[in-house]
Amino acid sequence: MSTEFIMARAIITSAKHGAYVAIGLYLVMVLVVSLSPQSQQTAEPPIHVAHPGIQFELRAQQAMADQADLAGVGGA
Repeated sequence: MSTEFIMARAIITSAKHGAYVAIGLYLVMVLVVSLSPQSQQTAEPPIHVAHPGIQFELRAQQAMADQADLAGVGGA
């Protein structure tokens, strides 16, 4: 066998081992992240939004107040 062939085979073998190691490390990382206690907590939204019905009532009241101002019912 020629030296070039032996070197090429060694490089390919080394690349295969490197790929196996990289895949193994990736799988370990995925398992650690998925099993960590932090991922088991329930996430709360950063903004607490009122019930949509309440928002609709407030908007309706504001619209009625705006209409009253336009009609001249306001105290001015």
